[in-house]
Amino acid sequence: MKKLSTIFCFIPILLSAQVTFNVQSNFGFPYLKLTNVLPTDTCYYVTGVVTDTATGQTVLGSVLMKFDLLGDTISTKKLVVPSKNYFVWGLGLLPSSDGSLICAGEATDSIDKVFILKYTTDGDTQLIKEFTSPNHPASTFVTAKSLNLFGDKIVLAGTYLPVSGEVQLDIYLNWVDQFGNLIQQNTYGSSISDQIASTLFDASNGSIIMGGSQTNSNLTFQNFISRTYVFGVDSLGNKLWEYLSPQGQLRDRVYSMVKTPDDGVVIASSKGIEYEVNSSVGQLRWHSYIFKLNENHQQVWGRELRGVRHTGGTGVAKVVTATDRAGFVACGNLLEDKSFGEPKYGSWVFKVSNQGDSLWARYFTFVEGVDRYYEPVDMKATPDGGYVIVGQSNEGLENLGWLMKLDSFGCLIPGCNANDGPNATTEKKVEMTLAIYPNPTSDFLNFELRSPILPQRASFRIVDAKGKVVKELQSDSPRDTFIVPVREWANGIYFIQYLSEDQILITEKFIKN
Repeated sequence: MKKLSTIFCFIPILLSAQVTFNVQSNFGFPYLKLTNVLPTDTCYYVTGVVTDTATGQTVLGSVLMKFDLLGDTISTKKLVVPSKNYFVWGLGLLPSSDGSLICAGEATDSIDKVFILKYTTDGDTQLIKEFTSPNHPASTFVTAKSLNLFGDKIVLAGTYLPVSGEVQLDIYLNWVDQFGNLIQQNTYGSSISDQIASTLFDASNGSIIMGGSQTNSNLTFQNFISRTYVFGVDSLGNKLWEYLSPQGQLRDRVYSMVKTPDDGVVIASSKGIEYEVNSSVGQLRWHSYIFKLNENHQQVWGRELRGVRHTGGTGVAKVVTATDRAGFVACGNLLEDKSFGEPKYGSWVFKVSNQGDSLWARYFTFVEGVDRYYEPVDMKATPDGGYVIVGQSNEGLENLGWLMKLDSFGCLIPGCNANDGPNATTEKKVEMTLAIYPNPTSDFLNFELRSPILPQRASFRIVDAKGKVVKELQSDSPRDTFIVPVREWANGIYFIQYLSEDQILITEKFIKN
């Protein structure tokens, strides 16, 4: 891979030779989940949740990692406290005006707490400030859901239990200064449960736009109510307006949202159905839904996205403005019911236009292990015009931190956009080929079948230089980018083959070193 000269700001002309990579490792921790990413023109800052046993007991801690632009680790600093759990979820990693990095999470010792954490760019802890539930001590339950900046204030949003002994959850806002002092606190209640999922700052009028849900799903086992909930508040916490998705439709919470130049908001959520498990128990099942509210907080378009598979576990973790400004790019996980002949987890990245039209989708499937589960948690646009995703891949007791860099077209393997149809950015259509990247490789073989017309089913085989078969796989989703771990393989020359009816149609060579 070629290392690029760095740039600081985003530009509308996308670079043609962008670094891409796929890194999966526990980085020496028994458990690791990467949760937030902050790209700069020289590196990626990443937070994570880890387990640590150095004190003789297993505790949850937090970590700040620094990666270079090729995905190699520069530094790792952990925060672990004996007899206490600190975990930084995907709430946001933000640069402060004083040059520090701000994130937030949840802490547990004898009671539940939430906290704001400030790191130096070297990963040293500058400040930890803990906060109890707004209803403490009557009830200690509290969670952190989102973090953002509002001028010189830090705003932390989450849910809490307003009535001890009940299960209904309400929303709180903690306004904190740069030294961690609580300035003000606002709470917002409803007759049914509210849950904050995201926050967004509206620079045009100085208000905060907040997203969550109104639902009874934790109060009942059937006859569910679930509505997407978005509202704006001013700097004093006064509610200015609110949006609720249509009554009688099942809509999930706001998973992520982004402001548009025309003062609208694009929201990543889900639409669902109530599935009857038995006569007294139902289950909510979702699929991805992207929609836009205009400046008057009215829905102007919505796009239901299910990909090419029949799925029951598809969702969106994050949506960002596309680096070419021609739409929005989102990432999430999915449960495919067809690929490999059995249910299997994967992940996807897709793009919709500014009017909500589907432009392209990329699917990533890890072919080692039946229950390998990919969970994207955060995604950001990068200064070179691409996208970086962090999260976790796991199977059984193995939990790996996951960092993936894609180019401006969502490609892990450069050139995957060649057959995007009428929305393709290249004029020439390619013939059927096997694309491999990188080559040589040391950790993962990333490959995909490319063709103007893909078959319904694909068979692949990897053989060594002596012709011995080392891996075989079949898939009903041949458009996927397949990820094969090769770290334990012997160094040398290998060949990957695409077969149809036991006939080898394409062979490509790669080197493991």
